[in-house]
Amino acid sequence: MIKNIVKFLLTMIFAMFCDSRIEAHARTNFDAIKSVSLTQKNDLYSLNIEFNKKVAFVPRVHILPNGLQMFLSFKKPVNLPKMSKMNYGIVKGYFFEKFGNSSLMFIMALKQKVEFVKKKYTKNSIKISFRKKPTVIIDAGHGGKDPGTQSPYEKYLEKNITLITAIELRKALLRTNHYNVVLIRDKDEFVSLDDRIKRAKSENGDILISLHTDYNNDKNLRGISVYTLPPMGFGESDKEFNETLHKSKRFSKLLVGYIPNLCKIKHRTCRSSELKVLKTGMPSVLVELGCISNQKDSKLLLSKLFREKIICAILYALNQFFDKNKTGQQGQK
Repeated sequence: MIKNIVKFLLTMIFAMFCDSRIEAHARTNFDAIKSVSLTQKNDLYSLNIEFNKKVAFVPRVHILPNGLQMFLSFKKPVNLPKMSKMNYGIVKGYFFEKFGNSSLMFIMALKQKVEFVKKKYTKNSIKISFRKKPTVIIDAGHGGKDPGTQSPYEKYLEKNITLITAIELRKALLRTNHYNVVLIRDKDEFVSLDDRIKRAKSENGDILISLHTDYNNDKNLRGISVYTLPPMGFGESDKEFNETLHKSKRFSKLLVGYIPNLCKIKHRTCRSSELKVLKTGMPSVLVELGCISNQKDSKLLLSKLFREKIICAILYALNQFFDKNKTGQQGQK
């Protein structure tokens, strides 16, 4: 009986001792993080981390392909902060994790690739600004069992020229680090028009550029032309369609503005047609890279230098369309 009482008392004393150690440990740790928030203004997002006063910290920020990883080192032991919900669709997930007693790791995963604009540190806060990279969908016309047109002079197929140009355009855009780029096809394969539209929509594209080469019975006709959808019929009204069409036409005009210095163009360079591939619900244009039926154009389309000039025009037009000129027209020499 006495042994049981002694055993019970020892157990109670040990428990009280452990509780006191836990309370003492909790008192030595402090809440370093005051708040974490994400704000949005137009296309610019700002991650704001505020600290409680008199907190000395050393940040190490690592940019991830779809988010960021941040290590915060403190001079004192810290508590794991409580997180409030960030109500923004671009955020996939986020959390804090403790490393030892005096370090925290913060990870934020994003649903889309972004461009980090600015990092700012003060004694009481960290502010990291970023914006979603525009997604450019590049559609290389034809492919596989659908060869498109054939040059009567150089004996090459439209599907090959459009694929080469699409791959070269992707490389140029990625070099700027301003764009997320998706190719509808990156090899010689057949993709139906319906599947092209489905792929473009599934990538949540911001603009689609479909590449083709023109053919005309008049062998003297040459140059580049850019197509958009025509306006809706008389009496019809669709606000979303009209806004998208307006953006498509704006990009078309920007692109055409850069072309005259590159090669001779058709009289009506900005054109419209009920082309199915343009019915994506996003700003969309179809670019005829040249007339494959014209001997001069046919030869030019085989020239990498000529294709680089066309790509340069597309890049500059995209920079202006997405207001990237402030950061410079980089990536294309």
